[in-house]
Amino acid sequence: MDEKLVEQSMELILCAGNGKAIAIDAVRDLFKDGDIEKAKEKVLEAGKEIGKAHEIQTSLLQAEMGGEILEKPILLIHAQDHFMNALTIRDITSLMIQMYERLKTNAN
Repeated sequence: MDEKLVEQSMELILCAGNGKAIAIDAVRDLFKDGDIEKAKEKVLEAGKEIGKAHEIQTSLLQAEMGGEILEKPILLIHAQDHFMNALTIRDITSLMIQMYERLKTNAN
Protein backbone atom coordinates (compact mmCIF):
# COMPACT_ATOMS: atom_id res chain seq x y z
CA MET A 1 0.00 0.00 0.00
CA ASP A 2 1.27 3.44 -0.94
CA GLU A 3 2.74 5.38 2.01
CA LYS A 4 0.85 8.56 1.07
CA LEU A 5 -2.42 6.63 0.98
CA VAL A 6 -1.70 5.20 4.44
CA GLU A 7 -0.99 8.70 5.75
CA GLN A 8 -4.17 10.15 4.23
CA SER A 9 -6.25 7.25 5.53
CA MET A 10 -4.88 7.68 9.05
CA GLU A 11 -5.47 11.44 8.92
CA LEU A 12 -9.05 10.83 7.77
CA ILE A 13 -9.57 8.44 10.70
CA LEU A 14 -8.07 10.96 13.12
CA CYS A 15 -10.14 13.95 11.98
CA ALA A 16 -13.35 11.96 11.73
CA GLY A 17 -12.74 10.41 15.15
CA ASN A 18 -12.10 13.83 16.68
CA GLY A 19 -15.30 15.21 15.15
CA LYS A 20 -17.34 12.27 16.38
CA ALA A 21 -15.90 12.50 19.90
CA ILE A 22 -16.61 16.23 20.11
CA ALA A 23 -20.20 15.70 18.94
CA ILE A 24 -20.74 12.97 21.53
CA ASP A 25 -19.31 15.27 24.20
CA ALA A 26 -21.81 17.93 23.12
CA VAL A 27 -24.74 15.62 23.85
CA ARG A 28 -23.20 14.35 27.08
CA ASP A 29 -22.60 17.89 28.32
CA LEU A 30 -26.05 19.02 27.20
CA PHE A 31 -27.81 16.34 29.22
CA LYS A 32 -25.48 16.86 32.18
CA ASP A 33 -25.47 20.68 32.33
CA GLY A 34 -28.38 21.73 30.10
CA ASP A 35 -26.17 24.34 28.39
CA ILE A 36 -27.64 24.52 24.89
CA GLU A 37 -25.25 27.21 23.63
CA LYS A 38 -22.20 25.24 24.74
CA ALA A 39 -23.58 22.16 22.96
CA LYS A 40 -24.13 24.17 19.76
CA GLU A 41 -20.55 25.47 19.95
CA LYS A 42 -19.27 21.92 20.27
CA VAL A 43 -21.26 20.85 17.22
CA LEU A 44 -19.59 23.67 15.28
CA GLU A 45 -16.21 22.50 16.58
CA ALA A 46 -17.07 18.94 15.53
CA GLY A 47 -18.02 20.29 12.13
CA LYS A 48 -14.57 21.82 11.71
CA GLU A 49 -12.89 18.47 12.33
CA ILE A 50 -15.35 16.73 10.02
CA GLY A 51 -14.65 19.46 7.45
CA LYS A 52 -10.96 18.55 7.56
CA ALA A 53 -11.92 14.91 7.07
CA HIS A 54 -14.12 15.90 4.13
CA GLU A 55 -11.20 17.71 2.49
CA ILE A 56 -9.09 14.57 2.79
CA GLN A 57 -11.90 12.45 1.38
CA THR A 58 -12.32 14.84 -1.55
CA SER A 59 -8.59 14.68 -2.23
CA LEU A 60 -8.72 10.89 -2.20
CA LEU A 61 -11.71 10.83 -4.56
CA GLN A 62 -9.96 13.19 -6.96
CA ALA A 63 -6.83 11.05 -6.85
CA GLU A 64 -8.89 7.97 -7.62
CA MET A 65 -10.66 9.69 -10.51
CA GLY A 66 -7.24 10.74 -11.84
CA GLY A 67 -6.04 7.15 -11.80
CA GLU A 68 -3.61 7.70 -8.93
CA ILE A 69 -5.35 5.24 -6.60
CA LEU A 70 -5.79 1.82 -8.13
CA GLU A 71 -6.25 -0.29 -5.01
CA LYS A 72 -8.90 -0.10 -2.29
CA PRO A 73 -7.06 -1.24 0.85
CA ILE A 74 -9.03 -2.14 3.96
CA LEU A 75 -7.47 0.83 5.81
CA LEU A 76 -9.03 3.24 3.31
CA ILE A 77 -12.40 1.52 3.63
CA HIS A 78 -12.04 1.70 7.42
CA ALA A 79 -11.26 5.43 7.16
CA GLN A 80 -14.38 6.01 5.04
CA ASP A 81 -16.42 4.15 7.65
CA HIS A 82 -15.12 6.45 10.38
CA PHE A 83 -15.95 9.49 8.25
CA MET A 84 -19.53 8.39 7.59
CA ASN A 85 -20.06 7.58 11.28
CA ALA A 86 -18.78 11.02 12.26
CA LEU A 87 -21.20 12.68 9.84
CA THR A 88 -24.10 10.65 11.20
CA ILE A 89 -23.25 11.33 14.85
CA ARG A 90 -22.83 15.06 14.17
CA ASP A 91 -26.20 15.23 12.41
CA ILE A 92 -27.99 13.26 15.12
CA THR A 93 -26.36 15.46 17.77
CA SER A 94 -27.71 18.57 16.04
CA LEU A 95 -31.19 17.06 16.01
CA MET A 96 -30.95 16.10 19.69
CA ILE A 97 -29.96 19.65 20.59
CA GLN A 98 -32.95 21.02 18.65
CA MET A 99 -35.24 18.54 20.37
CA TYR A 100 -33.84 19.38 23.81
CA GLU A 101 -34.24 23.09 23.08
CA ARG A 102 -37.86 22.61 21.99
CA LEU A 103 -38.70 20.50 25.04
CA LYS A 104 -37.10 23.04 27.33
CA THR A 105 -39.04 25.89 25.67
CA ASN A 106 -42.35 24.00 25.86
CA ALA A 107 -41.75 23.10 29.51
CA ASN A 108 -41.53 26.79 30.45
